[in-house]
Amino acid sequence: MGTKLPAMGNPATAKLSRSPRHTAAADTSARISLADALFTATRQRVLAQLFGEPDRSFYTSELIARIGAGSGAVQRELKRLAESGLVTVKRIGNRKHYQANPDSPVFEELCSITRKIHVLQ
Repeated sequence: MGTKLPAMGNPATAKLSRSPRHTAAADTSARISLADALFTATRQRVLAQLFGEPDRSFYTSELIARIGAGSGAVQRELKRLAESGLVTVKRIGNRKHYQANPDSPVFEELCSITRKIHVLQ
């Protein structure tokens, strides 16, 4: 049995003891995309669908299939967007149809951001 010494203050062993999470956080050169900085991945995909084709409505299961995220996550995003007025909801039969709300004060900006993010990717 030997004694294990902590790697405190020893530059040779300090690099070995850092976890990848800590080194990435300390690395200021690591960049994230503008979209990632502004929106969650699911919200990005929902906004891209709705504001990428603002003249079209989508039913819930269609959005879930196109986005490829979990149904709960997509439904939460749709609910938030509808409650904020960014998206309109229309019931057609048993289905809810979602569409970008052209009367929203940020409609044009979100369409523009969606186009710009799509071009940058």
